[in-house]
Amino acid sequence: MEILGKIINTIIDGYGVAGVILLALVVALFTIQIVQLCRMLIIAKFKQTSRPQIRQIPPPVSVIVPLFGEDEEYLKGDLRMLLSQSSPSYEVVVVYVGKEDSFYATLKHMRKFFHHLKTTQIDYTPQYPITMKLALNIGIKSASYDHIIMTTPETCPSTRHWVDYMSRGFMYGDIVLGYCNWEQRNGVQNLFYRKYRLSEVRTYLAEAIRGRQYGASRNTMGFTKQLYFSVRGFDHLNLTAGEDDLFVQSIATKDNVSVLLAAGAHCTELQPANFKMWLTEIYRQGQTRKFYTQTARNAEDCELICRVSFFVAAIGAIATLPWELKLFVLLLLVVRYIVMGVVNKKSAARVGEMNIAAWEPLFDFAEPWIRFIIRSTQPKQIYKWR
Repeated sequence: MEILGKIINTIIDGYGVAGVILLALVVALFTIQIVQLCRMLIIAKFKQTSRPQIRQIPPPVSVIVPLFGEDEEYLKGDLRMLLSQSSPSYEVVVVYVGKEDSFYATLKHMRKFFHHLKTTQIDYTPQYPITMKLALNIGIKSASYDHIIMTTPETCPSTRHWVDYMSRGFMYGDIVLGYCNWEQRNGVQNLFYRKYRLSEVRTYLAEAIRGRQYGASRNTMGFTKQLYFSVRGFDHLNLTAGEDDLFVQSIATKDNVSVLLAAGAHCTELQPANFKMWLTEIYRQGQTRKFYTQTARNAEDCELICRVSFFVAAIGAIATLPWELKLFVLLLLVVRYIVMGVVNKKSAARVGEMNIAAWEPLFDFAEPWIRFIIRSTQPKQIYKWR
C-alpha cells in the first residue's frame, strides 16, 4: 500500500489532480464501454437449443397480414412468397382494409390456388379510421390456429422456410421474436437505415435472451391466442403504435420468450421511398417510449450516455494532457474500435446484416446525437394508420 501511495503521489505531482481525475474518468468509461460491447456477444453465442423445450413438435400457425389499401404488387409478389412456404401446416389471414370490391375479388380469387389463404374485409371510412391494432385483432379472432405470427405487406420472408422457423420457435416459448432487416440497396442512405435498425433491434434482442425483453418487431413476431386474450388484446388503443413493443411488454415473462437468430428465420422490409417516410415511421415507433418501464429505458439509454461521455472525456484528455497520456488515450480509442468491430461483425452476421462494417466508426460517433435529435423533435401524435 505504501508503494501504491507513492506511485499515486508521483502521478499527481506530474500531471496535477485535474489531469489524474480526467484520466481516471477516461479509463473508467472505457472499461464500461468494453463491458457493454461484450454484452452484445450474447447474440453471436446464443443457441435456441439452450432453452428448455415446452412443445415436442412445431405447432401449426396462422400468419396475420393487415393490408391497408390496394397493393397489386403485393398480391403478385410477396404474398405469393408467403403462401409458398415449406411449412406443412399453416394459414395466411389477410385482413384487407379498403372499399375496392374488384381488388378484394382478386384477393379472394387467389384462394383457388392457395387453399391455406383466408381473407376478410373491413370497409375503410375516413371518419372512423381503422388502426393496425383493430385489423390485427380481427385477423387473430378469425385465425384457425392458436399460434399467431404477425407481419406486414412491406415485409417478405428471406427464404421459403421462414414460417417453418417461426413455428419451430414456439417449441421454446409462447412468444417468438425474430429479426427483420431493411432490404439491401446501393447508397449511403440504405446503409444508414440498416445500421440504425441493427443498433436498435440488437439491444432488445440481447435483453430478450437475458429474459428482460421490452421490444419486438411487428414484421416478425409470434404469440399464442391464450396470451393475447389474457391481456384483452393490444395496449394503449389511443396510439397508432404499440402493437409490438408495448404488447410484448404486457405478455412477456422471464421464461416465455423464444428468440430466433437462424439465417432462415429473418425477413426483409421494403426500404422507405424517402427519408421523410423513414422518419415518420421512427416517430411512430417513438410514441410508445414514454410508456416503457425505467428498466427498459435504461437498456436503451445507458450505452448511449456512456458512449457520449467517453468521447467527451477522451477529446478533453487529448486536448489538455501531456503527450504520453494523449498517446495512451488514443490507444484506448483504437482498442475500443477493434473490440467494437469484432462484436458488431459477429452480431450483424448472426442476423443477416452484411457489408455495413466500414461505416461503423462514423455511425458510432453520430448515433447518440441522431437519436437525441429524433427524440427532441418527436411529435405528440402521429396520424398514420399503417
